[in-house]
Amino acid sequence: MKKILIITCIVFLFSATSVFAQYAYFGLKGGINLASFHGSESDAADWGSSTKGSRFGFTVGAYSTIVLAKVFAIQPEALFTMNGAKYEDKGLTTAGSAYTDTMNINLNYIQIPVLLKFYVPVPGMVKPNVFAGGYLGINISHKYKYEYEVAGTVVFEEEGDIDDYFLGLAEITTLDYGPVFGGGIDFIVAGMQMSVDARYSLGLADLLEVATGTEFSIKNGAFSIMYGIGF
Repeated sequence: MKKILIITCIVFLFSATSVFAQYAYFGLKGGINLASFHGSESDAADWGSSTKGSRFGFTVGAYSTIVLAKVFAIQPEALFTMNGAKYEDKGLTTAGSAYTDTMNINLNYIQIPVLLKFYVPVPGMVKPNVFAGGYLGINISHKYKYEYEVAGTVVFEEEGDIDDYFLGLAEITTLDYGPVFGGGIDFIVAGMQMSVDARYSLGLADLLEVATGTEFSIKNGAFSIMYGIGF
């Protein structure tokens, strides 16, 4: 019910703002993500590793830019986005061989950002802009993959559902949310609206629902570069 109410409010907002729009266009966009965790238990040591890294992933979806004034627009989006993190540990075995163990955590979401977009008033067809807003994310898959490599050869690997990894002591939560902020440029090529932007999404929701009395706070974070084509 909570998810339905949030989505209904977003749809209502889109409808209400479009009434006052000077013009609007729709488009498709895609790009790359560098995702990692933040929070009190997101450090490498909390995962038994020496290095915390990023998951390289993709994001793709659709958007609408609703221009309300010369320097102001609202931009709702619907995206598939790949979040998660990577933890790695390196050292020497008792026999003196180099080893690497790697934990990849792959979390995928349907994400609905709503951005308030402000254009820098400059002459010409290129319009620089900055934006800020918020997003709602709905988790659609949560997997892990662990690999143990010795002297360049994988000697053990395991993959599965992240809930199983925690042996029932914790489960991935369905909803994620937080602010989004960034900047970019819009321009016109052959009569089509083009856009390039860079953004950071800062998750505020704890990703794990843990057993009572246990503290384990990790949250999503992702830097994205996206390219859009509007019609």
